[in-house]
Amino acid sequence: MTDPPERRFADALAKARGEWAAADAAACAARAGAALTAAGVLVPLFGRPHLVTHPDGAVTVMRTGEDATAPGEPVHVAVAVLLLHYLLTADGTAPAGEWKAYRELPDGLFYAASFAGRAEKPLAGAFAGSTAGLDAFCSAASRYGGDALTLGDRSFRFAALPRVDVAVLVWAGDDEEPGEARVLFDGGASHYLPAEDLAGLGGQLARRLIAAARG
Repeated sequence: MTDPPERRFADALAKARGEWAAADAAACAARAGAALTAAGVLVPLFGRPHLVTHPDGAVTVMRTGEDATAPGEPVHVAVAVLLLHYLLTADGTAPAGEWKAYRELPDGLFYAASFAGRAEKPLAGAFAGSTAGLDAFCSAASRYGGDALTLGDRSFRFAALPRVDVAVLVWAGDDEEPGEARVLFDGGASHYLPAEDLAGLGGQLARRLIAAARG
């Protein structure tokens, strides 16, 4: 029988924390493009600073304007795992400067169907298929710090993590072709996160944009 998601996340967190405790925090921060402070490593996730302590690997999100010495709010275990994996995986490679579909990333094909269901189909349901949907997408993307691109009918780039950009493309569709949405990643993203975590990153962005559009 498959372990429930909570158990899998807990096991992944325990493993990541063990690896993080044995890692050189300064070297990891430098390779990730993150800031090392006396309190730990500060990593911006979609523009919001998160503090990862060393060696224990506690992860908190900081309020806007807070310094790293103030107590932050604990994050969901999935976010903690993602940020620890980011710091442990980062190898300092420069962004590729080109977009790739999730399935084109290393091991992405294995998770492609799951990723589509987690990120792209919800985005299409919320924003594709109408001019009103495109307008709602533009409003949500702008509120979330997106930079407009010239792909699809509407598209925006998001600085998900240092050196990891994610793009969301939306098409309105017409009488012959249904509207759709796609999530693309910088071609160097696999130097910073494994495929499964990149799927989680795309899913987080989709949920945040949909939530922003709803209010």
